[in-house]
Amino acid sequence: MATVTATGANTVRVAVEVPAAEVQAQAEKVYAELGRTVKIPGFRRGKVPRPLLEKRYADYALREVVDELVPAAFERAAEELKLEPVNTPRYEVKGTPTLAGPLSFTADVAVFPNIKLPDYKTYVLKRETPKVGDEDVAKAMEELRHLNARLEPVEGRPAAAGELVIIKFLEAKPPEGFSSASVGIWAGEGEDAAFGRQVVGKAAGDNFALLISYPADYPAKRYAGKEVRAPAAVAEVKRRVLPAGDDDFAKELGEDSLATLRAKVRERLAARAEELSYVGAYRRLLDDVVAHAEVPLADAFVEEYVAGSAQEKELTEKQQTERRAAARQELTRYFVTRALARAEGITVSADEVREVIAQAASRPGAAPEHPADVYDYLLHAKLRQRLVPREDAPPAA
Repeated sequence: MATVTATGANTVRVAVEVPAAEVQAQAEKVYAELGRTVKIPGFRRGKVPRPLLEKRYADYALREVVDELVPAAFERAAEELKLEPVNTPRYEVKGTPTLAGPLSFTADVAVFPNIKLPDYKTYVLKRETPKVGDEDVAKAMEELRHLNARLEPVEGRPAAAGELVIIKFLEAKPPEGFSSASVGIWAGEGEDAAFGRQVVGKAAGDNFALLISYPADYPAKRYAGKEVRAPAAVAEVKRRVLPAGDDDFAKELGEDSLATLRAKVRERLAARAEELSYVGAYRRLLDDVVAHAEVPLADAFVEEYVAGSAQEKELTEKQQTERRAAARQELTRYFVTRALARAEGITVSADEVREVIAQAASRPGAAPEHPADVYDYLLHAKLRQRLVPREDAPPAA
């Protein structure tokens, strides 16, 4: 049995009662496991009398039952009440729970807000194609050198920012979103620099827990909105050694000379600029939709989001106010993007996320390794294709 009460613009309190029979059944499982595993002097393993187990392990059994039943009961209640949680619930057990009676608790949680989108399909889209200059070509040539850099092992010191850290997951199965037991992470770089910062300072042989965050609407519901710490070991650290930017380098890339390579790079940049004009149009459209959408967010939800920043306590009162305003804007943009995807019937599957990460595994650093970043990347790519149609695309049937 579950009921829900609104506590803010997008926060609710869910009251749940777990039947006594379910509590008792879970208690039976806990005591059965204890009976198989605990050792008590004078008794063989598996032969400890139940009354003795209950006397010695009553508090432990109660904690285990509560810890197991509360999250599971909340998930069932959320599904029954058609709620969409977007953060981790705060649970409070009511009364003095026992293993003989029902278990009552409340869960305070933020849910997907009731968003009102503007009539975005009437918006006028404007594309602006940037010019390609000599500085752009020079920058692209330098990027080519980085892409074709040789990787050399780093020995005797930890990884610095910009170096490649090869890690190996220590559990039998890679974490959700990863298809391989070994992955390469550029230290402090990529779409999610916070993800890459986790391996800065790590050296070959180091063991650590890699923190992996999944968005609230991640397609594999078991992981949606969750954070997972995956035990991992650093297998190797490598640094880039750049090739010289000369004719020999151009020939390695299949061109006759450095001048020919520069000309080809300019052509590619022009094509890329055309593509970016569509990206820019999409971003301006999204900015306009965000500016005119109605997205009710509870102050407490925004405060909780801001509190996740380690630097929050070090900020002045003015800076904290500005950070809260920025956080509200970040959250608004996040939810508007999801609302647009729903309105357009666009989804991203877990298989699509895994495929991108698998491709990145063979080209370290070419795409974000973090499942949340891959998911956002694919969602925005699909929205852009839908909302900003290409001028050279065939007419819709």
